[in-house]
Amino acid sequence: MLRIALLVSGFLIMLLQQYIQPVSVQIQSIIFLTGIVLLGVPHGAADLLVATQNAEDFKKSFSKIKFLLNYLGRLILFAALLWFLPLAGNLMFIIFAAYHFGETDLYKFKTDTIAGKLFVISYGLVILAVILLHHFEEVKPLFQMFDAGIKYASFINWLDQYRYAILSFIGVLFFASTFFYFSSNSSNPENQGQFIVQMAFILFILYALPMVLGFTFYFIIWHSVLSLRNIISYLRKDALYSFAFIAKQISIYSIAAMAGITLFGLTGFMFVNSNAMMVYVFLGLAVLTAPHMQIMHNMYKSIRSNNMNEKPV
Repeated sequence: MLRIALLVSGFLIMLLQQYIQPVSVQIQSIIFLTGIVLLGVPHGAADLLVATQNAEDFKKSFSKIKFLLNYLGRLILFAALLWFLPLAGNLMFIIFAAYHFGETDLYKFKTDTIAGKLFVISYGLVILAVILLHHFEEVKPLFQMFDAGIKYASFINWLDQYRYAILSFIGVLFFASTFFYFSSNSSNPENQGQFIVQMAFILFILYALPMVLGFTFYFIIWHSVLSLRNIISYLRKDALYSFAFIAKQISIYSIAAMAGITLFGLTGFMFVNSNAMMVYVFLGLAVLTAPHMQIMHNMYKSIRSNNMNEKPV
């Protein structure tokens, strides 16, 4: 039911944008940034609790200090990669984000095989391709705000010229990997049917919405809400944590993460204009994705290994 409600909300946003009253770029930015504060950052703020629970599930020792040092080390390493090698860093972020999105949406499927992993990453790639490539005229000016965007202008122009060819290739890869996965894993036809309908609605909404609203729908309304639901269910499965404790911890680490993103943005004049703010939020999310993805991967691996009998969310 939750997924249906989220899809309906996305469909209503699309109807508003297309047929009733288009949302201005400024309002889109405000909605996006508000969603980041309320849901986007909080869905990654439970990483310490998730890692603790995961260590408990797999009977491993856990050190909070070691975890935080490792977490911060990955943040710094990925931030350095984005700074010194922005093209490689952004391509790596796309791959990380694609796999993370796919694993979150498809965690009920058995995706530990090569076919499953291809299914997962192609799913995330087609989502990102529709958001970014189909609306590349909105993305391109954001790249051009930085020296790196000027330095790699020829690559950006190449992307602009061949974006629909790239999008078509990713679409073919997705449909081929989906067909191959379903043909070799035919044990859950009901889940497969629901997935096909769900995916069709998501792609339709993302195709129709402008880039910022599309990313807001997918990352905040869809991904962050479902991730928080899965995280809370995972943390409460053994009754080790109360809902109040989880909410308190998420709030504390959300504030810390937002402070870090703000300081990161101040070093690059994040608040010069709304476009700059959007870019630095995206960069902040990119940096946070590196350690967050691994923790979520371990969580979903634990869920699958323990055969949790919860309904799809």
